[in-house]
Amino acid sequence: MSALAACEAGEDASAIQPVADRILLNADVYTVNEAQPWAEAIAIRNEKIIFVGDTAGARAHQGPDTDVVDLGGRFVLPGFQDAHIHPLEGASLDTFFGCRLEELSRQVDNPESWLDYLRTCDDDERAIDWVLGGGHDLSQLVDIGRMPKEILDEAMPDVPVALMEKSSHSFWVNSIALERAGITKETPDPQGGIIVRDPVTGEPNGILTDSAGDEIAHFALQATPELQEARYRALLVSQDMMTSVGITSATNARVYWDRGNAEPWLRAEKEGTLKTRSIMAIWAYPHMEDDAQLATIKTMYRDDHYQGDTPSLLRWSQVKFYSDGVVSNNSGAVLEPYTRFVYPSLAKRPRGGNYFTEERLKRYITELERVGFDVHIHALADRAVQESLNAIAFAQSQNPNLIGLRRHQLTHISLIDEADIPRFAELGAIPNIQITYGDDGSETEEEESLPEDEEVNEEDGWISIIANTKARFSPVINIHETGARVVISSDWDVSPMSPLVAVQTMIEQSEGRWRKDEALEFILKAHTLNAAYAMQHDDVTGSIEIGKFADLVVLDDNFFEIPTDRIRHTEIVTTYLSGEPMYQRN
Repeated sequence: MSALAACEAGEDASAIQPVADRILLNADVYTVNEAQPWAEAIAIRNEKIIFVGDTAGARAHQGPDTDVVDLGGRFVLPGFQDAHIHPLEGASLDTFFGCRLEELSRQVDNPESWLDYLRTCDDDERAIDWVLGGGHDLSQLVDIGRMPKEILDEAMPDVPVALMEKSSHSFWVNSIALERAGITKETPDPQGGIIVRDPVTGEPNGILTDSAGDEIAHFALQATPELQEARYRALLVSQDMMTSVGITSATNARVYWDRGNAEPWLRAEKEGTLKTRSIMAIWAYPHMEDDAQLATIKTMYRDDHYQGDTPSLLRWSQVKFYSDGVVSNNSGAVLEPYTRFVYPSLAKRPRGGNYFTEERLKRYITELERVGFDVHIHALADRAVQESLNAIAFAQSQNPNLIGLRRHQLTHISLIDEADIPRFAELGAIPNIQITYGDDGSETEEEESLPEDEEVNEEDGWISIIANTKARFSPVINIHETGARVVISSDWDVSPMSPLVAVQTMIEQSEGRWRKDEALEFILKAHTLNAAYAMQHDDVTGSIEIGKFADLVVLDDNFFEIPTDRIRHTEIVTTYLSGEPMYQRN
């Protein structure tokens, strides 16, 4: 019967409405949809939103079996989307990375005082025969009076030890670890990394920066049944952590496929234990031969949004590159030479390092985007940003038919030359930026928060080692104002996972330039719809609109109405994925 016939027959108009599985009523719904910014009710059927509007309209979709949830005036947003996070690796710190230094290194600056704790690390049960951990700062291992490896040799002389610095861009290792990896005074530095050496003897001193540290981790973390089980447990922990802070979609920003890190995700998909839409950024190894690596990565592409009639929660659609390292290790790729160096060994690369040079990036991007991949490039310092944008521009010149279809992104962008700021909008490249580094009080030197537009000639922190006075530090607002589609992400476990911390931080950092409501509109879109755009699924999620998946988060307080300093303390009530609760507060 048609709607008109139903009305003429005197039937209740609600009888012709699709019946909802779940209705959320009595809420402050901020939709991130410019055509309908606010609503008070949502109706959901078959995982998707079928109504957004007022209570009466939602009630029209109510049937005898509809679950009607009265939210009591609570705040509803699209589920947060984190376009740069390390879920498996971060959660691994509580599974097989047992030697935790975060708290100790914050409380006691001198590593010589860590010996008693370090000795206890060898007592932990481990999935592998290495002692792994980390959380310290590289600066704490400088000027200690002896080679850093000697501290670990004293604490754990009989087992290989590798401790990752909190930025993840260096490892502190002992002599057995160096022996296991075959690293001697004759070993050349790898592409994108440096084996830090004693300035007198030339012996490795126990610090391996960037890709040199990555390679010892590849050696230590090759898959075993025990390790794969530990990784899977870590993945499950990460899913619960993300949903507890309102995250419904996430990009795993570094999948070390040659270590076995892909398999836990495939297992989770098979066993139905994923609780977020998960996009994998496949790691490009700087030490691998290009032809072979490209051929392997191309076989891994999978971007099906559905498997049969079931929405897919796992997609292999990005490739992760490091252009450079970090400024605090003198490995951030800078346009002007560094003015001082953490270790004398690092002066051999006065403008920092490249994991992937501009020429290699050009080839990889050009070939991979033809397969369907988007690229996700770590570009922290100004030269890395410029070279990465150059590589994207080159790929566009080779593949003009793909312009607008590929959504390549640069992440971090802690330092950028002024001339490169408008290039994101010009190229359609996505700036994926983090704004909460150091929020826990253990601020990393390379990425500490500074006021917008701060010139990098200040004589404090790591900024004093940068010579380019035309560079801008963390230019979120500057890039946004050029028309680029800015994404804000966490980079957890380097910085806080909770999007609420980023929301509050954005308001605080933009004070004086934006009103609170303007900052809120920006950050909420950057952490939902813009992030969904970067993940290539903004057509089905990222805002609260009819036809999109019901990926939602319910919070106790409306950010627009409460004081700014209360936002990070707002409690998550429920996180919905496709209309089903993945997290509920007790």
